Amino acid sequence: MSHVRSHPDRLLEKHTVGVWSLMTEEIENIGKFIDCENLFGISQSELSVLVKGIAIFHDLGKASEYFQSHLSGARVDSELSQHAAVGSLSVGHYLDGKIPDKSGAAILIAMAVIKYHHGSARDPKLILDSFDENQKFLEKIVRKLDENYLSWMEDLLDETVDLDLPSLIPRILSWERNYRKHREESGIKYYVLFQYLFSLLTWADRVDAAFRGDYKSERQTFSPDIVDIFRTTAGFDEPKTDMNLLRNNFYREAISNLDFTVGSMKGRTGIGKTLATLSLASKKREIIAEEQNYLPRIVYCLPFLSIIDQTFATIRDVLETSKIKVTSDILIQQHHLTELSYIKRKDGDENENYDAYLADILLNSWDSEIVITTFVSLFHSILTDRRNTRFFRLPGSVIILDEVQAIPPKYWKVISEVLEHLSKWGGTKIIFSSATIPQPFFVSSFPLIKGEYNLDRYDVRYLGKMGIEEFKYGLLEESVNTAMEEDKSLMIVLNTINCCKELFEHLQDSGSFTDENLHCLSSSLPPAVRREIIKNIKKKKGFQVLLTTQLIEAGVDISFDYCIRDLGPLDSVLQVAGRVNRSCEGNRGEMTVVDLLKEDSGRPFSWIYNDTIIWTTREILSSLKGSISEPALYELGDQYFSRLMNKGLENESLELLEALVKLDFERIAEFSLIEQLKGAVSFPVFLEIDDEAKRFWENYCEVLSTKPPIEAKFEYIAKRKQAVRNLAPYVVNVRLFLYPGAKKYTLPDIQHGFCYVSSDELEYYYDTKTGLKSDEESLFL
Repeated sequence: MSHVRSHPDRLLEKHTVGVWSLMTEEIENIGKFIDCENLFGISQSELSVLVKGIAIFHDLGKASEYFQSHLSGARVDSELSQHAAVGSLSVGHYLDGKIPDKSGAAILIAMAVIKYHHGSARDPKLILDSFDENQKFLEKIVRKLDENYLSWMEDLLDETVDLDLPSLIPRILSWERNYRKHREESGIKYYVLFQYLFSLLTWADRVDAAFRGDYKSERQTFSPDIVDIFRTTAGFDEPKTDMNLLRNNFYREAISNLDFTVGSMKGRTGIGKTLATLSLASKKREIIAEEQNYLPRIVYCLPFLSIIDQTFATIRDVLETSKIKVTSDILIQQHHLTELSYIKRKDGDENENYDAYLADILLNSWDSEIVITTFVSLFHSILTDRRNTRFFRLPGSVIILDEVQAIPPKYWKVISEVLEHLSKWGGTKIIFSSATIPQPFFVSSFPLIKGEYNLDRYDVRYLGKMGIEEFKYGLLEESVNTAMEEDKSLMIVLNTINCCKELFEHLQDSGSFTDENLHCLSSSLPPAVRREIIKNIKKKKGFQVLLTTQLIEAGVDISFDYCIRDLGPLDSVLQVAGRVNRSCEGNRGEMTVVDLLKEDSGRPFSWIYNDTIIWTTREILSSLKGSISEPALYELGDQYFSRLMNKGLENESLELLEALVKLDFERIAEFSLIEQLKGAVSFPVFLEIDDEAKRFWENYCEVLSTKPPIEAKFEYIAKRKQAVRNLAPYVVNVRLFLYPGAKKYTLPDIQHGFCYVSSDELEYYYDTKTGLKSDEESLFL
């Protein structure tokens, strides 16, 4: 036996076999739900050969004397301690002849998966260039490979391990010609194959190293009727109001048709889509398990972090009502701020609580039956050049895309085509859910709701352009007085933080409000404070006024009698409207849309949005005569999405689709669901607003000052990651704009990656009502 190691506490032989075992186990049953030929462009048997080659050769370079010295802590030239290139070279020889030349692209992909499995993905056609650049180092590494390990590999494979580069070059050139020849006709198949293998190797590599071969995949079952049981227990199936009767009828229709691959559930805000989609997914999962003998995971995706906790709590309540012990192997939430905690059920009443670094791996690989996650997590796992441990989970899963209209129009086409490919050939079932579903997603899906559930809770009017000063002393004053006289609530949604602060301070200065009935909500306030504000608003009845930015738009379970919305995309207007008279709890609600302008420049505050989208919205709303009802507003929403289809917004998607076909990862890496405003630079500001924040900052500093031993590398990384996540509720991300006249901020010095505001300096930088101060407000001036 060879004594070379893959990691400080893991023998390379055991790691290699462990990774092979994990990858093989994952693809063992994919024939039950994946059509390999159409999904990947290769047969299932060829996929098995690729997986074997990738698993066994991926860490071959670690058997070199150079890498072993590096692992022991010695200083070694980075070019000589690298290991991926050797495995990439040798897997090419291994697969030559086992994969037919017509599938030569698959060999190049396997080589690229190994070559880049510790970095960013690159086009497989660059493999030969990288070999040429590193040939002298590659030859040195090959000469220093452990002979005992090579002998063990040859016994395992029952063939010689070929490490000769020159003899492989003609074959690589032949595979490249084949790759170029069939690339266009293969469409995105090669891309899907690359991402599947890339994520599968990354997952298996991390899991085996962290668990030291002791990982066991133990799937959990639960009743498909969990939502029905919850609804019965809560009395939802015996409605006593017209609103609840409508919700009940909607739910019954939503779960009545389970014969779909891609379904769209179109229903108004507040109609009960969360429970309906969960129930539908649970019942679909059970049918698939019975008919196809495999158990899909449910991946519930939401556009905003602000509604993750709310959805997680609802689903947890559903499971607990059925007496299900909600451990992490049943339900998790996963996003960049998730606490690194993973608890797994054991026999009896005992639980196993995993260390943070193990929890991190399990959470990021969606190792649970129901996963609550974000659009960013999902789509940045699909359209990316980065390693991830999730893409291979998508085939065979049931994916819920809640509030699907939140996907930027420029990405509609590319996302819909990738999802269609996965659903058509990868066994992925998809449920689109929203009050308004963009056409690319709607036309390719089966309508799960055909009945009319026309809620009519409010009226909407559009007043057009209005200067901010005219608004202050006209519409705003009138609306506040009306709400006060009638003891009702009013929400004003603005497009920018500065506008939100200005109007809040204007009302505050009027002397008509107390701290209890005037609220300001924007991203200038840290998340911990925003959560408390929303909680307090939900508790309070009667007169109150909230000034907020768009962060209130989707999914937040909050209701107001009256609303004013500065002009934004029509789908955003619809989302805000969903917070007006949400449950028909009072008299008819009213919503007013205005196009606010800065007095000095005449520039609308809607400049933050895409021009084409705003022009389309303005065009549609300008045609209104007087007030319209809620149903009429949603008809305008459908018209809005139809018009956007013809506005040339799909160019970005077409470029991305071309990049997927060409495996142009540099272009793919530019994809981002998070819009980056031009001319903006972001700084994270940590605000030490209470004792808990102070404790978390001290812990963070302590973690950073620790220098871990090499054998505790993964534990340290997880500990540091958790320390950063603990800070998140107290962090405000400030965007500084470079255009003339933009507000400036006096920020403290950066410490450990954050602009740190201690409790002693808090008053200089932070206002408890409006958040971080700009230069104009700073006490330093």
